[in-house]
Amino acid sequence: MRISQFQAIANILFGDAETLARGYHQFMTNAATDFEAEEARRRCAIAVNAVGLAVDPNRYRTVVQALEAQRVEPVCKRCGSTDLSRDASAVWDSDAQQWDLCAIYDSATCEACTAESDDLYDWRPLITGTAQPPASDTSEARSQTEGDRHG
Repeated sequence: MRISQFQAIANILFGDAETLARGYHQFMTNAATDFEAEEARRRCAIAVNAVGLAVDPNRYRTVVQALEAQRVEPVCKRCGSTDLSRDASAVWDSDAQQWDLCAIYDSATCEACTAESDDLYDWRPLITGTAQPPASDTSEARSQTEGDRHG
């Protein structure tokens, strides 16, 4: 093991619940791209989760739940676009009479700059607008509701 790997292990073992929860969330959203293989990312996430639950289970769970409630979106590392796609595979479910997604492949494509890579995007918080829904004429809405009751 390299010294940097020992330092990473020490940071995990001596981390506080909030830092561990944020690290776990990064691993689970694939925001942490320092891994050579998916299995290595998964194993690290399991280790961080176990230590986080051991350090302060209530605080750790609270922070993880808050992070999971945050909405995020992928952003192209090259151009900043959110117009990204990934290839996937689907199988036909005869019982449900629909296609079911069975795999999403690693490679992503930016539709804006045409870049393609397994490591093309980062995750960022989804910024929602403050726009209000269109106002409706209350008298029209009221007459439609009354018409529904009588018709």
